[in-house]
Amino acid sequence: MSLNSDVRVFDDPNDARIHMAALISDAYLHDARAAMAKKNPAFPQRKMRKSRKRSLTNPLVTGRREKRRETHCSASAASQSRRRDPVHEEGLQIEDQELASLETRLQELRDTITADQVPEGTDRMVSAWEQRQLLTDVRMKTARPMLFDAKLSAERVSVQNCHRCCAVEAVIRCLDCVPLDMEYLCATCDMEAHKRNIFHDREAVFHGFLEPIPPTTAVVLNENGQPQFCEQICQLPVPAPRSICECTHDFTITPGKHISVVTINGRYDVCLPRKSCSSCSAEWTPELKDLLIYRYWPASTSCQTLYKFDVFTSFEHMKVTAPAMSRQAFLKMLEHRSVQAGRVNLPEYH
Repeated sequence: MSLNSDVRVFDDPNDARIHMAALISDAYLHDARAAMAKKNPAFPQRKMRKSRKRSLTNPLVTGRREKRRETHCSASAASQSRRRDPVHEEGLQIEDQELASLETRLQELRDTITADQVPEGTDRMVSAWEQRQLLTDVRMKTARPMLFDAKLSAERVSVQNCHRCCAVEAVIRCLDCVPLDMEYLCATCDMEAHKRNIFHDREAVFHGFLEPIPPTTAVVLNENGQPQFCEQICQLPVPAPRSICECTHDFTITPGKHISVVTINGRYDVCLPRKSCSSCSAEWTPELKDLLIYRYWPASTSCQTLYKFDVFTSFEHMKVTAPAMSRQAFLKMLEHRSVQAGRVNLPEYH
């Protein structure tokens, strides 16, 4: 047998075995075909000529045709005798035996290749990952009733005193003030704490339930000591200059024009601050450059609606990660956040 003399280097032993098996199979097939060609030479097939019909018969031509038929019959008889020759039949038997032995050797090579396999490390890794996923699912199913009970107990409102003055019963809960250790506040402390923090989401404690309220709503106590809602004015947290004129008198800051501010948490109805001097009647209100310094983008030249810059950055990030999401869907998300926090929807002219 003649094998391929090219030298190849394999990193995987199974690849080397498969390559060697292919070379051996090709060599066996080449040798078998060579042996078959030596023992059984191929006979060229004779092409039979079609007979031509003629109207007239010539005796000379008819005699030649009969001689050709006799020659053809003798050749056919010789070929049949040759096929029935025992030597020829023995060659066919040897050929069948060699083909059978070749098939046997090829099957042995296949069995050898399939017997030696690479250790299935990848399957073990997948199996370990599946086991971890199953354990995680089982643990979550086991802990689900406990999580549900904990969620229900967390919604229970307990009567607490104000975390700021520690004297009056709390009527407001603000999770945004938790880092300041002022989660529960009374009515007075709530107004003082959220005078500047107008973007905090507050909840009113009423009859053992928590009700989200907008920043323009405050909670006061009536004559009977019961809490009730009232309206309040919130100013946009833009710092005013220390002096707006050369007067040394005290300045007063009053609410100015009513506007809407849209942040990533929805819409807020606030007022622009207005600083005035009682002596010279000088006034100051935030201009366009003041709004841009503190990351407020006007929707129009009248500054009736302002957008916080976090709306634009969030929309940009959303379009990068989810290009198929539309602008209307993003606005619907902002509206849902506004309604969920007890505030109004977005303006209709967006």
